[in-house]
Amino acid sequence: MAIRLDHHSGEPIWRQVVEQIKYQIASGELKHDEKLPSIRGLAGELAINPRTVVKAYESLEHLGLVVMRQGQGVFVSRGDYKTEVRSAARKKILNEMSRRLLAEGTRLGAQPEEMIEIIKQQIREMRDGRN
Repeated sequence: MAIRLDHHSGEPIWRQVVEQIKYQIASGELKHDEKLPSIRGLAGELAINPRTVVKAYESLEHLGLVVMRQGQGVFVSRGDYKTEVRSAARKKILNEMSRRLLAEGTRLGAQPEEMIEIIKQQIREMRDGRN
């Protein structure tokens, strides 16, 4: 499981871990019942505080994406990973997310066409099961 952290992004490290694991589950890279790295193992690999990993894993468990089994580890849940959300609520959430993406992309100097192409590429990669 590859996780890349950006310590300069302004996004909390635990959130970066959550988002990358969510992506890996959604893309099929991580399968149900697959064991995630131990808290200490992932913390050591990423050179971060173990409490940060705990926070990320607890957030993923709260979302129903993983199950923490005492003494055994953390496993990808067997549940349905796609949460059905009313159309209006889904549209509102996606609008907020796209505004953040556009603001950050603009701050970095990206043109709208470049951002659209990157999103299209990410969709293709997710469908193909690549990260």
